[in-house]
Amino acid sequence: MLESKVEAACKKFQEILTSCEGCFIDAISFSAIGGRDYLDIRLVQTQKWDQVTVLLEGVRYFSINKGDDIEGSFVDEISVSYLPKAGSPWPCDAEALLTRFDELPELYWVQAIGPATFNAISTIMTVSTSQDLSK
Repeated sequence: MLESKVEAACKKFQEILTSCEGCFIDAISFSAIGGRDYLDIRLVQTQKWDQVTVLLEGVRYFSINKGDDIEGSFVDEISVSYLPKAGSPWPCDAEALLTRFDELPELYWVQAIGPATFNAISTIMTVSTSQDLSK
């Protein structure tokens, strides 16, 4: 069976995010403009790049657990998982975060663990590295 574009993108993004373990959160911001919403996560001092930006659109779920200040929080682990459409199983942890229904599209699930933790599930995901940003 051929993997979907979202599933292939999750694998590609995971390769990039693996190099972000041990980095720091620079900023997390959420914006809702008209009928669209955006979650922007900036990670700095990664193993390969000065900065990695994760932009999520069509956010279906977002939670954060943090101390007094998110800026400078250390990231022990970060991952992206593929959540298929209805009919295929999801990890148990994802089922607890978002109610599934038939019209729900394929989704990206981003998780970070450290002194500050966050979970986000969205329909669109873009990952940019500092080299991409300097072009």
